[in-house]
Amino acid sequence: MNKIFINILYIVLIMGVARAQNTETYGQTDTRVQAKTFQDKNEEALNLVRPTIILESSVDPDNYIIGSGDIFGININTIEKLFFSIPVGPGGNLLIPGVGSVSISGLNLKTSINIVNERISQTYGNAEVDVALLDLKTFKIQIYGAVINPGFAEVKATSRLDAAIDFLGGLHRYADEENIIIIRDSGEKLNVSLKKYLSEGDLENNPMLKEKDKIKIPFIGIHQNQMNKNITYKKVPVLVTGFVKKPGAINYFPGYNAKDYIGLAGGVSEMGNVKKAYLIRDQVKSKVIDNQIIIPGDHIIIPEGTFAVLFGKNSFLQNLTALFSIISTYTIISDRLDN
Repeated sequence: MNKIFINILYIVLIMGVARAQNTETYGQTDTRVQAKTFQDKNEEALNLVRPTIILESSVDPDNYIIGSGDIFGININTIEKLFFSIPVGPGGNLLIPGVGSVSISGLNLKTSINIVNERISQTYGNAEVDVALLDLKTFKIQIYGAVINPGFAEVKATSRLDAAIDFLGGLHRYADEENIIIIRDSGEKLNVSLKKYLSEGDLENNPMLKEKDKIKIPFIGIHQNQMNKNITYKKVPVLVTGFVKKPGAINYFPGYNAKDYIGLAGGVSEMGNVKKAYLIRDQVKSKVIDNQIIIPGDHIIIPEGTFAVLFGKNSFLQNLTALFSIISTYTIISDRLDN
């Protein structure tokens, strides 16, 4: 009888160790950092072959202003046929081989073409000259305030406000989209409403951007003070692990609370217990409050629920059932051997 008891105890210990190992493996999987972000881009999609320029309409030669990065195509028919594809340099000059440098930055397209034609004619007297704009410049626009990733957006010369905001991940959840301010280099301020643009299709509320523009996107009034306290340049992600559907690291969003981050992690799984969720901040453990504002580096952990302990994989009842099955089998074999 003692031998049977020792064997049963040994089996229980083995099952307990197996459960502990399973729990440890789950923990290791959850804490492995796999950054998730709304800024993720499909590299294959970006590499698809498509036209360099996608425009709403043709560029207006009288209104389009030439700047660094614009590319001109120049065709010269003389004794030999010459063709050049030349970008406007950082200093605003177009350097034409065999002709020299032409300063055209800040001029409109029509005037620029006339100046280039005249300069080439001075070198090639009787040549037929064709000058055309082949590609548009790209420049950076500063966007600050209630946007997911405040900073500089890279935009084409004909890009509108919504494209620049999308480049930085879109508006923050508490953005005041009806009172966006565009500050021109001249000091002029444009007040626009993306909400009106979406509801009425009014392009004046989604204007084309110019070089040196600055865009201020305010927070909704009641959230302004709270957002000012939580805005930071820190890039440390927030960890959400344990029994959630998509455990891992999530980019920090100013003003988001614990409930928001649990949602971004896919929500609590069937085996988790959100009521027992806890937060680790600066190595101090505390109970999670739904509306608690999260800061960079926080770690939210959703533990296993009582249901999972009793009925889940390697649960207490499952182990107990397996134990009784082993005891019954062992008893039957022992009786047969004794007989």
